[in-house]
Amino acid sequence: MTVRFVTLGCKVNAEETQQLREGLMLAGFVPALPEEKADLTVVNTCSVTHLSDAKSRRSIEAAKREGGFVAVLGCYVSIHEERIEGVDLCLDSEHKGEALERILDAFSLDVPDRIPTAEMHPRTRTYIKVQDGCDSYCSYCIIPYARGCARSEPEQEILRTVAMRLEEGFKEVVLTGIHLSSYGRDTGSSLEELIVKISELSPERIRLGSLEQGIITASFLETLQRVPSFCDHFHLSLQSGSEKVLRDMNRKYTPEEYEKKVQLIREYFPQAAITTDIIVGFPTESDREFEETISFVRRIGFASVHVFSYSRREGTEAAKLADLDARIKKRRSAQLRQVVQEEQEKYLDTFVGKEVSVLFEDHGGLTPQYARVEVAFPPEAGTIQKRKVLRREGLLLKA
Repeated sequence: MTVRFVTLGCKVNAEETQQLREGLMLAGFVPALPEEKADLTVVNTCSVTHLSDAKSRRSIEAAKREGGFVAVLGCYVSIHEERIEGVDLCLDSEHKGEALERILDAFSLDVPDRIPTAEMHPRTRTYIKVQDGCDSYCSYCIIPYARGCARSEPEQEILRTVAMRLEEGFKEVVLTGIHLSSYGRDTGSSLEELIVKISELSPERIRLGSLEQGIITASFLETLQRVPSFCDHFHLSLQSGSEKVLRDMNRKYTPEEYEKKVQLIREYFPQAAITTDIIVGFPTESDREFEETISFVRRIGFASVHVFSYSRREGTEAAKLADLDARIKKRRSAQLRQVVQEEQEKYLDTFVGKEVSVLFEDHGGLTPQYARVEVAFPPEAGTIQKRKVLRREGLLLKA
């Protein structure tokens, strides 16, 4: 029996698909070749923007045309299940954990006792989902409605999964979640405690997914400083450099508060990469407020920024506001991306002439700060070596 996976959206979705893939492979499924029709197609959907919705719809229709068993999972189901017709299995974000059992039941197969990592997965980085859901209700965001309330994965299950992945040869553990900073609030634990326990399993590297600025405290940073495997890459969600726009987004902090957290990080980790996400063209963003964001990006000196044009999502508070002209959003996005590239190049230039640790994947690899390094003669994937950076070429470091 053959299976094809279509995964849209975030790293949490990618990790969930990987877990499902491993279970199905162990149960006897094999990957469908590009030119053949699959007996089973799994579409793990996203609904974070209207473009994500459109991609999800197209992927579902393409899967239906193959004529096999079609399983549709995730956020698009949570928001638009009534629009999905003619598929064999629909599971929203709350119930997608049932996918393996439901699919195997449909094919009259037994659920495997143990789900190992699939042999095809590169032995470099492994993504570990530790949390799901969100309670923030930012005015532009549909995710709390699609994913439900914030909830933590059981600690012992996380540690077992990490131990298993390390045993299989993975070098870097990446902790992911929809609202990673809230891990442990529902269980009397904390992300800080979890990191320490994972470090005791001796991974070569521990990397964190997207964080909220509120988790950044001296205590948190002191703990990270004591973890030798911690990668000093902080993806600290921002969304806007304007205080008014942040307030309209229901983000619950000011640019000044965010900047203080960045300064604190740099006291403990001087070479840290600070990366972020910014939404351009929020309905209440004027030219002046956009310029505030531009100035803020330059002041912080981000190592990288994901720039998104605002996408109206029905059911959110911001959807009640008049949208900006698409041409304005396009112009602002292009302008911000240019500034971001300049700042990214400045950050990468700080590595030239220095020796860096590189986790190799193919022709190159990644530093702890998530800077990409290329070398003429790379070692085997999964190897960590020190290399001296000779120069920067575009957004690559040459060593």
